[in-house]
Amino acid sequence: MRKKLIRCSTCNRVIADYEGHELARSKSLAGVEWSDSDLTGAKEFLRTHSGHPLEELWIEEDTWMSEKPCWDPSGTSYFLAGNPRGKFWVQKKKPALDQPAAYEIVPGSLNLSAVALRIQEEDLRRQIAGEKTFSPLLKQRMERFIGIFGEEVSGILPERFEEEARVMEEGENSLSALGELNPARWARILNRCRLYFEGPELDSIRRFVEENRQPPHVLSVRLERRIS
Repeated sequence: MRKKLIRCSTCNRVIADYEGHELARSKSLAGVEWSDSDLTGAKEFLRTHSGHPLEELWIEEDTWMSEKPCWDPSGTSYFLAGNPRGKFWVQKKKPALDQPAAYEIVPGSLNLSAVALRIQEEDLRRQIAGEKTFSPLLKQRMERFIGIFGEEVSGILPERFEEEARVMEEGENSLSALGELNPARWARILNRCRLYFEGPELDSIRRFVEENRQPPHVLSVRLERRIS
């Protein structure tokens, strides 16, 4: 991610900072090679806003929000950028890796909102199928466990999950995270399992829970978010 943007204070437009606006000197800037489309867009910005007051905006990297992983610069992302005079939310759109990014000031404020909780159902079934200590019968009966687990998770409000989760681990992008259910919820799940499992089967389930409850394992819960 770039460190700075240039904003036209008159028009409220922004563009990436190309070496302090020194675009005409060389296409080979310090440590970076810009494409022709990058430079054309930057020069056009400076022509359009010639004579207008321009200011630097420093990007706050810890405010980055995106639908893509942090290592992928394509897609749509949002972040705060500012200076002592004020801060602005900025939207960055980059349709593809070989295309230039476009920046735009977003009015108002943005937040990440939790919208859904999901168990990792398919991954969980694959893990159960591969458990060497589970008998073939227990593997079939674990559908009951999956149902109990899913019912417990369905009773949690997504917006409260991060407060009550024992451990949270961010996903590869801003729109997802994995969390561990707290001990009280696991106690309820295992107590319900007593109605359907006993003896060695219940012991195997307890061991399975202990080995797989923390992120990123299959009994961690996926939190889905949206930018709003």
